[in-house]
Amino acid sequence: MAAPMSYPAYPTRRPPASLPFGWAAVTVLLVGAALTIIGILMILAGFFNLLSDTFRAAYNASSDLVAFFQAIAGAMMLFVIGGVLAGVGGWLLRLWWIFLLVGVVTGVGSSGNTVRERELMRGPDVRVRCRACGRLNPDDAKFCLSCGQSV
Repeated sequence: MAAPMSYPAYPTRRPPASLPFGWAAVTVLLVGAALTIIGILMILAGFFNLLSDTFRAAYNASSDLVAFFQAIAGAMMLFVIGGVLAGVGGWLLRLWWIFLLVGVVTGVGSSGNTVRERELMRGPDVRVRCRACGRLNPDDAKFCLSCGQSV
């Protein structure tokens, strides 16, 4: 004879929805923000580098033209790399908002945003009322938790 279970078996919970690489929404937000900030800083560094080299070439009569074009090429590389990083970071930030919106609307991976998710979190709610005192007991209880009478 098998021993009765003390608690009813609860349904298994689904793992929260995740994005590529198994990232959660907060990770996507942080990586996107970091990439965007790094990209913007690289674009600004390239811009200030270009400005400073342009002024240096304009005010210095003995400036080397090759060095000036190398500075322009370096600034353009910073512009391109910074633009790509800022673009990827902005894409991740938009993905984060879409992930949150879809998660709230569909209830996937949410913590109780829908009735179904709240029911899964709470577990089964089958109760048996005691005839003597009226207390609600779990459905597998043999005796009342309050008065001790058989249910």
